Parts: sequence; structure tokens; C-alpha cells
Amino acid sequence: MLFFKGSGKGKMSVKRQRLIKYSLIIYAFLFISLSFVSCGKAPGFAKEIKVLFIGNSLTFVNDLPGLTAGLARSRNFKMEYESYAPGGYTLSQHAGDPRLLEKINKGGWDFVVLQEQSEMPAYPWAQTEVLPYAQTLSRLIRNANPRAQIAFYMTMARKNGEQRDIRNFPEIGTYEGMQRKLNDSYDQMARENQGLAVPVGPAWENVRSQNPSLNLYADDVHPNLTGTYLAACVFYSALFKDSPEGLPHPPQIDDGTAKFLQKAAGDALTPEAK
Repeated sequence: MLFFKGSGKGKMSVKRQRLIKYSLIIYAFLFISLSFVSCGKAPGFAKEIKVLFIGNSLTFVNDLPGLTAGLARSRNFKMEYESYAPGGYTLSQHAGDPRLLEKINKGGWDFVVLQEQSEMPAYPWAQTEVLPYAQTLSRLIRNANPRAQIAFYMTMARKNGEQRDIRNFPEIGTYEGMQRKLNDSYDQMARENQGLAVPVGPAWENVRSQNPSLNLYADDVHPNLTGTYLAACVFYSALFKDSPEGLPHPPQIDDGTAKFLQKAAGDALTPEAK
């Protein structure tokens, strides 16, 4: 599981305190889930998979891989995982990182998840700065793991779109426009590399259109615990081909909200992803 480290001495920052708080919440939730499984299920798992998550802060904030693994355990599935997610990393940086290549070459992965930096796939230069590196990583992954399925983490748009370049790129100046561009790029990555698109962004759209008052963001870019839970429901369903409805949830998310998030996650999945 992920432990967050500070970047300096002295007083603990507010951001770090929040990260630790959320990580403790998640660990408590996972402990409850594991205890439930161990007490109520026979030994052994109905299905076991190994997953390597490759990304950046959109993967490591609130420990998305660990939360997904906890959901799997609640259904008597086992997900062993590793995560390599340095803050702000792009696929081009990953493609040349020897530490990541060592993890890929270790082999034995059933799924390898690729997640690009939060805004790059929405820009026109995704064709030259994103897609070629998705192809490079896909090739490296399949050379080392011929049976591995590559899953592309279709991320959520920024809370209010990308405002800094709105004059030059007005189409991504809104949340809806940016999400369309992200969806298009990730669909292309999945299609060109015979991979699976994990539609977290479309699930986000479902929630925002149906319940605009439900906040999924910790800031303009990153998910809060509710948003990470939504993403974990999508990943659980995509990786295990099982409905997310009825999954357990962290105590900070009430039953009604959890049920709504589970349905939004399931509705976002395409037939081939279910």
C-alpha cells in the first residue's frame, strides 16, 4: 500500500495532513473488507490477477490501486499489484525510465495500466507527444508479457477545463470540451494498441450531469476520496468483468451516494469492457 512522504522538515503541511488522513481512511476500509472476506468466505479466491499501474498523481492520490484491490477482495477476488506513479510523469518519461522498464520486464502481469499526464491528451500535439509513447510502452509491455492486456486509464478532465490556453484552444476551456478531447485520445490509444479503455472520465461525466452538487475533486485536477472511489469502481468492473453495484464503500461515503457512484461507474462501461 502507498505511504505518502513529505518533502521537507518542520511542520506537517495541510496537504500532507489531508493525504495521510485519506490514506488512513482507505486502509481502515481495506482492513474491514479483508476481515469480511476472511470471516465469511472459504479459503482461496475465485479469480486472481496481477496488475502494474503506470501513471502519476491521478493514480497515487488516495491509493487508487489499493482501493481497487480492496473492492476485489470483498468479492473473493485477488488483485496483486505494483504501482509506479511519480508526480507529473508523462508517458514519454515513463518510456525512457529504467526503473519502470525493470518492473515491466519482471513479467507475469495480467494487466498493465497506462495513465498519461492530466491534460496532454486533450491538446492537438497528443498525436506526436502522447500516442507514439503509448505505442512504445505497449510494445515493451507485450515483449515482456505476451499475455498481458493493456488498460488505458481514461482520466477525468480538470474541474473547469483548461483555462490557461483558452484563447488558443477554446475547445478545452470547459470541463465538457476537455473531457471529449481526453476521451477521443484514450479511445485512439486503446484502439491502436489493441488495449482496453477504462472509462473513468465518462463515469465522471455521468455523475456531474446527474448530480452536479456531488463534488469529486480535491482541487481543480485531483480526485477527492469520493472521486477515487468512483474510479476504483470503474477499474474493479473493467478488470474483473463484474458489476460494481453492491460493493462496499469507505465510511465517509454514505450508502445512497455509494449506490449512485456504483451505478454511474457501471453505466460508463462499454459492452466490450463489461
